[in-house]
Amino acid sequence: MIGKILQDKYKIEKKVGKGGFAEVYKGVHTTLKMPVAVKVLDERMVHTGAKARFLFEAESMARLNHPNIVTVHDFAEYKGRPYLVMEYVNGPNLLDLSKSTALTISQVCTIATQVCQAMSYGHKQGIIHRDLTLRNIMINEGEDNEQNIKVLDFGLAKVLHEEAQTSGHAAVGTPYYIAPEQIKNQKIDGRVDIFAFGVGLHRLVNGRFPFEAEHPHAVTYLILNHFDIEFAEGVPDGMKELILRCLEKDPRSRPRDFDEVISELEAIQKDFTTADRELSSTLSGLDVFTKSGSKRNPYLNRVMIKNPGMFFGRSRELRKIYSRLDAPHPQSISVVGERRIGKSSLLNHVYHPRNRRRNMENHEHAIFAYMDFQSDADYDIPRFIDFLFNMFSYELKDGSDYTSRDNTLDQLKATIEELDGQGKRIIILMDEFEAITRNKNFDESFFSFLRSLANSYRVAYVTSSYDDLQRMCHNKDISDSPFFNIFSNLPLRPFTQDEALELITAPSETEGVPLEPYADRILELAGHFPLFLQVACANVFEYLTDNPDAEPDWKEIKRSYMDEVDQHYRFVWERMDEPARDNLSRIAIGKAINKKYKYVNEDLERRGYLLESKAGPDICSSSFKGFVVKQMEQQRNKKGFFGSFLGKRG
Repeated sequence: MIGKILQDKYKIEKKVGKGGFAEVYKGVHTTLKMPVAVKVLDERMVHTGAKARFLFEAESMARLNHPNIVTVHDFAEYKGRPYLVMEYVNGPNLLDLSKSTALTISQVCTIATQVCQAMSYGHKQGIIHRDLTLRNIMINEGEDNEQNIKVLDFGLAKVLHEEAQTSGHAAVGTPYYIAPEQIKNQKIDGRVDIFAFGVGLHRLVNGRFPFEAEHPHAVTYLILNHFDIEFAEGVPDGMKELILRCLEKDPRSRPRDFDEVISELEAIQKDFTTADRELSSTLSGLDVFTKSGSKRNPYLNRVMIKNPGMFFGRSRELRKIYSRLDAPHPQSISVVGERRIGKSSLLNHVYHPRNRRRNMENHEHAIFAYMDFQSDADYDIPRFIDFLFNMFSYELKDGSDYTSRDNTLDQLKATIEELDGQGKRIIILMDEFEAITRNKNFDESFFSFLRSLANSYRVAYVTSSYDDLQRMCHNKDISDSPFFNIFSNLPLRPFTQDEALELITAPSETEGVPLEPYADRILELAGHFPLFLQVACANVFEYLTDNPDAEPDWKEIKRSYMDEVDQHYRFVWERMDEPARDNLSRIAIGKAINKKYKYVNEDLERRGYLLESKAGPDICSSSFKGFVVKQMEQQRNKKGFFGSFLGKRG
């Protein structure tokens, strides 16, 4: 192959590797002068099943587009031998790196997080890797010496829910990394990749694999039967706990997905910051990981906060929730709050095993089921029950399997009665629960059934919604159901002053770019809503990072801030009724409110859009006040509203 020019544009320069069924060459795109990697099926394998697997690899990889996954540029055949043209990765693989370098825990967490981000993306595309080894993870050095992780070789990938093109469910992969269910030829899912990730993570922090023996059969025996995993001195407890969870024999006991692993890694990196406890690093080229981590913007999360270390505020709400769940008979709670106020993050924080252990005396007897209805409108009763049975199996660590039970209400009741008899309490967290109350697949009898479970057994529900649930039911019978009487309402409001200051100061101080000197300006710009504070802090942090010796340019920061929050302000404004808009508009320009709408101010204050001051009510932030004035101007341009508003009202 060396010297060949494929498709008149890819010139093969040298051979750089060989796998079980393919050879890898370094080449160059003759027109673009760009280095490429060309992976060609071994000619001895052309007439075997490997060709089908290779074609399957090409199709799978072509679907993946992620900065931490090697990019596929092209695909064709040469004399009957299929080949892939891929991005050329110019750094070492992690196995070679780990043999020559003792990585710091901080570096390991940064590397591992990028791997998890790649794998999370791949799994969400419906693809599992099935051969996630340290050899298949490389460090790529790009422009300006920027380094990042690249996951390679989805050659053994399998599309979820589809039959593998190899025979049956044959165990395929590198022996050290094979999960027990692969060895047993059992049905697999993405958790085989989590097991392999745990093996690689163990190798990075300990210098050896968790299961080592002289030949492959002995390795597989250890994977199936060895439970005493050893760790090097100095490995933090959080890292040990994560690795052990990833290496659980039963896949149900492993982390649910790579997003959960990312949360754990971020918590470990936050907790383990003392330099003299870290392993030493001998590879200067990896300094970029530590440097980039020290300036990472901690305010960029715009979705559910999964990392407990990045969750701020809500201590009062958490105490109230956990105290009710920990009661002799757990109590149900309905969390109600504005859009993007942090309801999902709160429920996820309540669900997190670490927080249960810290806040509940009865955590060892509690089974938590977290159900997220935000993006799924297809639930019905059997699917609802099936999810619960899967969560029960996942939560219990005794090998119990409830997934084969009939998905009926009678079977659910029998299962909960069984668990209650074992001293268990069942906590079911349901995010965006209005997706169920508004779903016609769930009638009044279903909600009566849920109420009977809570009354008869140690069962409690924690729901979230943007309005009182009884206002969001698909018929009046459900609205009038006594089901809602079992809940105590927990309104979720904007942050208190202390909570807002903690969010502004704590993450930025940890990252070495303190925002405390600018706290008053940030609060004036964004108010106390968590999302808007995150956006404001992100923009100030970014400005200070790019301009370390300059004072913040608040005009530029506000422009960037409004570019992101304008759509959220618009969403809020369009869903307000006319009295609320009228009051906000008058207050924004210093006019007295219409007396007949005086009652509205109390609701606006409760929701956080008005603040009471000595001078009277004021808009919650300067940016929202400016937005309200802009809406008035737009209304004036359309209907002449502004002039009549000022001239004729009073």
